[in-house]
Amino acid sequence: MKQKQKICCNIVTFAADFQDYKQTMGVSGKKRIEFIDLAKGVCILLIILGHCGVAVDYPGLTAMRTPLYLTLAGLFFKDYGGIKRLFIRKCNRLLIPFLFFYIASYVVFYIVNLLQPGLIVSDAKGILDLFTQNQYFNGPLWFLLDVFWSNILFYCIHANVKREPMRALAVALCCVVGYTLYKKGIFLPCFIDCSLLGLPFFYFGYILKKSNILYPTKYDRYNIPFALLLFTIAFFIDTYAHPTMFFHDKIVEGNILSMILLPLTSVTALMLLCKAMKRIPFISYFGRYSIIPLCIHHLVYRPIALVVYRMVTPDEGGSYIVAITTIIICFAAIPLFTHYLPQFTAQKEFIKEK
Repeated sequence: MKQKQKICCNIVTFAADFQDYKQTMGVSGKKRIEFIDLAKGVCILLIILGHCGVAVDYPGLTAMRTPLYLTLAGLFFKDYGGIKRLFIRKCNRLLIPFLFFYIASYVVFYIVNLLQPGLIVSDAKGILDLFTQNQYFNGPLWFLLDVFWSNILFYCIHANVKREPMRALAVALCCVVGYTLYKKGIFLPCFIDCSLLGLPFFYFGYILKKSNILYPTKYDRYNIPFALLLFTIAFFIDTYAHPTMFFHDKIVEGNILSMILLPLTSVTALMLLCKAMKRIPFISYFGRYSIIPLCIHHLVYRPIALVVYRMVTPDEGGSYIVAITTIIICFAAIPLFTHYLPQFTAQKEFIKEK
């Protein structure tokens, strides 16, 4: 009798604990790491501000944007037990959103050019830009390809090279190949060359995963001082070495070591600062669904700029009006896309795993 009561008591306790667990972890059973959403939110807002013409001039911040996303992608790298499962997962999260927004963007491109020739000022030529050049009508979509290839490239290294020093060497060699392709002007379609150049940042995220950065530690009270120190180091690297690395435009200038160190110090500083702050509601929300503003903000700010700049020039504050309006519209669009197009915004699977 006592044994039955004990079992019943354990069942009730387990049920209560499981309910608490679900509330903590969410419906999907995966607890979100809030400061990661905050870091992504800061990054996507910096991207939107930059594209809208709002200068963010602090040394190191401009160089940080793409490396930060690559670092975060590497931070959550998994091999999923094989290349097939990895490929399906990354198709759902990266390739399907890319293809959807890429095709939708060029539909807009062709319609506008048909109705109002000359209205669009862009280096984009047509839907085959994917294979012929690095300039797309919806330019920021390139980053989804970059992260996709980074996952594939690093999986090949991770699966075949077991010793960490040799993995680091393989990643460094990929970076040198990418750097050489950039300097010699050799084109690889679908931004494979960008993935080669940026692989050290993806690998840096993978290495960070082995630390305690994702979890609370006794050293967290030093996060803000460490962040300020790293931002200071980034300031001096940017000020005195002047490295330049624009992945999309294939601009690489300066010493390759400084080009790697500058973003790494800025990225680590921002992550420590975000870990200390944990969550800022509006920015964290942007970060949680960052793929949506990333994919739509070019389509939003361009028509807004056409209207605003007829009344207010960028130097008179027009760029700020465009940026703020774009951010508000992207914010309002997030629930619409997640509700009506979840398979195309990485919220639900498009390709089902068997």
